[in-house]
Amino acid sequence: MESLAIFAVFIISLTVIGGPLAVALTYLPPRLLPAAVLKIFAVLISLIAIFIGAMLIINVDSIGARIMGSFGIACGIFAIYRVIRKFK
Repeated sequence: MESLAIFAVFIISLTVIGGPLAVALTYLPPRLLPAAVLKIFAVLISLIAIFIGAMLIINVDSIGARIMGSFGIACGIFAIYRVIRKFK
């Protein structure tokens, strides 16, 4: 049962931490890492946050899960928007 709890925490943390992490990657200056690397990492992390956030909203019948899923989706969409606008 402990491993199931750890797995649930890992899934939820991918959404709650992944969304803001993707947004933070879009604010890094391209001189620290190449722009292509930043773009790939930000889009990949934000897509994971969007996908898992949507699964939390659809499958879990809890207001807390819906709030965390919505937060991950909103941050992920904003990160993809920033990638498109910043790295043309």
